Amino acid sequence: MKNKMPNKKSNLLFDFVINNILPKSKLSQLRIQEMSFMLLAVFLFFILVGLFVLSITYSNLQEGAKRIAEERTLSSLTSLSDSPEFSCTESKSNCVDSDKLISLVNKSSYQNFFPFSSLKVLKFSGFGKSENELIECNFANYPDCDLVVVYDKKVSNERAISSFIALCRKKFENGYTYDKCETARLIAGTKLDRGK
Repeated sequence: MKNKMPNKKSNLLFDFVINNILPKSKLSQLRIQEMSFMLLAVFLFFILVGLFVLSITYSNLQEGAKRIAEERTLSSLTSLSDSPEFSCTESKSNCVDSDKLISLVNKSSYQNFFPFSSLKVLKFSGFGKSENELIECNFANYPDCDLVVVYDKKVSNERAISSFIALCRKKFENGYTYDKCETARLIAGTKLDRGK
C-alpha cells in the first residue's frame, strides 16, 4: 500500500488522514460524528430562521393591533356626536350640545363608559392657540373658554384622533332664545401599547 497524496487541493489533508492513517472502525466513527454535527448545524440554522420569522410576525401583529385600536377610536368618535349624552336637541347631525357637554366635566363615571383614554372638545376660539394658552372650561368660566375636558386618564403613550363637529348652545338675546353654533374639534385619545 503506497501512500499517495490526492490531487484535489480542497480536501488534501482530510482525505490523506482518512485514507491512509485511520483504521476503518475509526473512519466509521468519524463519519458518524460528521453526520451528527452536520445535522446539529442544520437544526440550529432552522431554529434561527424560525425565530427570525416569529419576530417579524410578532412585529406585524403589534402594528396591526395599533392600527385596529386607532380605527376603533375613529369609528367610535364619528358616532359619538350623535349619542344622547352629546347630541343637540333638534336632532342635527354631527352636532354636540355645549350645555350637555359642560355638565359631563369632572364626572369620573364616564371614564369607563367610552372606549377612549381621553375625551376633549376644542372650541373654535382655541384654534391656533398653543396648549399653554388654552383656557380649560369649568362651570365658573363657561362659555368663555377654549377647551372642554370631559376626562383624561393621563396615559403616557396616547394617539389623539379628532373630528370636526358643530358645537351649539342655547343663547338668550334681545328677548329671543336661539342656537348659537360654532365649529369645534372632538378629540379622543387612544392608548397605544408599546412594543417590548
